[in-house]
Amino acid sequence: MKSFGGVRFERGGVLVMTLVFVVMFLVIFMGLSGLVTRSYHEAVLQSNDELAFQIAENGLNYARWRLAHDPDNFANETKTVTDQFAGDLGSYTLTMTPPVVGSTIVMIESTGQTTGQAARQVTLRARYGRPSLAKYSLIVNSDVWYGGPTSGPMHVNGGIRMDGSSDSQVTSAKATYFCQWYHGCTWPFETKPGVWGDGTIQSLWEFPVAPIDYNALTLDLLKMKTAAINLGTYYGDLGALGLGYQIVFNDDNTYTISRVDSLGPVVKSKELFKPWKYLSHDVGSATVIETRNVPSNGVIYTEDRMWVYGDIRDRVTVAAGVFPDSSATNADIILNGNISYGGVRDGSRAFAAVAQLNILIPWSGAPDDMVLEGAFIAQKGSFFRRKYSSNAGAQAHRLKNSLTRYGMFASNGVPYTANLDWNNNVISGFQSGQASYDPNFLYAPPPYFPVSGQYEFISWEEVQ
Repeated sequence: MKSFGGVRFERGGVLVMTLVFVVMFLVIFMGLSGLVTRSYHEAVLQSNDELAFQIAENGLNYARWRLAHDPDNFANETKTVTDQFAGDLGSYTLTMTPPVVGSTIVMIESTGQTTGQAARQVTLRARYGRPSLAKYSLIVNSDVWYGGPTSGPMHVNGGIRMDGSSDSQVTSAKATYFCQWYHGCTWPFETKPGVWGDGTIQSLWEFPVAPIDYNALTLDLLKMKTAAINLGTYYGDLGALGLGYQIVFNDDNTYTISRVDSLGPVVKSKELFKPWKYLSHDVGSATVIETRNVPSNGVIYTEDRMWVYGDIRDRVTVAAGVFPDSSATNADIILNGNISYGGVRDGSRAFAAVAQLNILIPWSGAPDDMVLEGAFIAQKGSFFRRKYSSNAGAQAHRLKNSLTRYGMFASNGVPYTANLDWNNNVISGFQSGQASYDPNFLYAPPPYFPVSGQYEFISWEEVQ
């Protein structure tokens, strides 16, 4: 060690410090190189994942296009995606699950992969469904006066007097219409807007809109008759042997069908536009034919008038129609009591009653507080309860308390379940009522219910 002017130098110190800094720079450089390499590798993988995602999405779009052009084709398929400049980008594999019985929903899985990273795949899952015409809480091919609270969209091809509340669209195919006496208007009949009245949320009222083809709603009775014959649930015309059939749904998922032998008391009543008559729509006596299991997602068909009520525990449709088709023999369905899902409203229980002519609510068979769950279709007639006289013979069941509906109804003619005097007091029928829409009917309607249009997007997710 040497000292010059009091300053000391340590031999090799500068060299050591230089080596330390070199090593530090090398470590930092190697770390940065590794980071850059990893970042680049991750960027490449992310780029491939994004491309695989887009390829899988392309597969979903192709599947939707194929459903639009070939709605019954649910075959799996693998296709290559190419670019005019880059060549083959990768491929997607479609796995399509057709609708289960009672549903219109198709499940589609599309798995995409790139040419460069075939092992890294992206799977997308989507659901598409064809909407049914049961998406409305009511469809009427004529005019309607609605007074109670309801949920779900309503549509009529005529005019609507809307004095109730609704949480959905209320639409009419008419810009204006002639409001007649059965909707509280006096002679000379007034011209009213397509939708009018004291109802709430009038911003949801829309008119005129395109009419709904009511014929598209009329279910193919002959097709249902054939299906019932194949199931063994077809019951032929009784002729002189009986007055029709009564079907009671039991809570153990069976039904009991009986031959109606006699009717209940004859009372004075009338139908809209028609004269007073003395007649009965109630069951007097009946003879049991059989009790059997409800045909799941099937149909029970009678080629005669039908009375029906009971506890629905499955998905089933009942239908009544007489062929050859004649206005003189068209069959009615009479709702002879409550029809209930028993509190289960998840879509596993669905009911429809399809009448060739009318859906009727009778004089004494209807309980004071009636519950109707399901879809009720009057193909050529109306959904209604006759106006019963105030004389002693009809007085006992002339007025009922309430009607609660869950589901929908469709009526070719003017529907009504209450008759009012000129002061808008109920003098026959149900004094109050409410209706709510069954959202399951949109993509899972009752058996044999018609669907319309193309498949619609319902939901989408990436499968991990």
